[in-house]
Amino acid sequence: MLEKYYISKKDYTDLNVYRCGIEECLPGHSWGPGVRDHFIIHIIHKGKGNFTVNDKTYKLEEGQGFLICPGQIVQYEADMNMPWTYSWVGFHGLKAETILKSAGLSPEKSVFVCSSDSYRVKMKNTLNDMIAELREENVSELMLAGYLYLFLSYLVKDQKQNISVHRNFKNTNLYVSKAIEYIEKNYARQITVEEVAKAVNIDRSYLSSLFNKFLGIPPRDFIINYRMDKACELLKNPRLNVGDVARSVGYEDPFQFSKTFKKTKGLPPSKYRDSFLSAPQ
Repeated sequence: MLEKYYISKKDYTDLNVYRCGIEECLPGHSWGPGVRDHFIIHIIHKGKGNFTVNDKTYKLEEGQGFLICPGQIVQYEADMNMPWTYSWVGFHGLKAETILKSAGLSPEKSVFVCSSDSYRVKMKNTLNDMIAELREENVSELMLAGYLYLFLSYLVKDQKQNISVHRNFKNTNLYVSKAIEYIEKNYARQITVEEVAKAVNIDRSYLSSLFNKFLGIPPRDFIINYRMDKACELLKNPRLNVGDVARSVGYEDPFQFSKTFKKTKGLPPSKYRDSFLSAPQ
């Protein structure tokens, strides 16, 4: 699915919409290397892809976005297995650069994370409203400008919230450390990723992006792996049956625990125990 619109009139006033659209990309779909003569912001709604700017490639996914600045050589490409779907808006105007700077975005800092699901949905809906207006027979340029201001205001609010949260720690890696510490203390009960994110005072999607960046796996998989590693330790104790071990690592249902253990470790917990107990000491 591809839907895009171009607005040919250029007033060069404070802020003007140049183009916008939405695309559900095919695997490997790419653009560039190339240069644009206006600003473009892409918001990723699902899937993954790569964005290359300033000779650096970023692996991006749902909940992230990227800015293309005039004159920059850029390239972006959808993932082969999970191609991204994104919507975008291109714009120019006397106030464009100043507004982007207030969101912490610039040619040197062109990749961002939507720190709030609420603002991300508002940005997506505003772009959808913009596209809907362009489908009309009599398009209102005033309404398009209004939607652009609204979209950018949500972006600025979201990124300022992001910056405010960042100031609580020296760097984002500490969020991961805090999250791991919380998991280590609470793995024995039924915790969720949402709970962990709330405990470290960030959004779930942002926590997921940090875990993927620093650990290479999403937080849900980290919790499961941590529990299964703990289960391996407990299974070495012959006084504990499989149900005891399951409860000790946060599973009330022994069947679900056994299923997860086998998927993670490659064999059922009972066979893991047998292999350990039968091994030469």
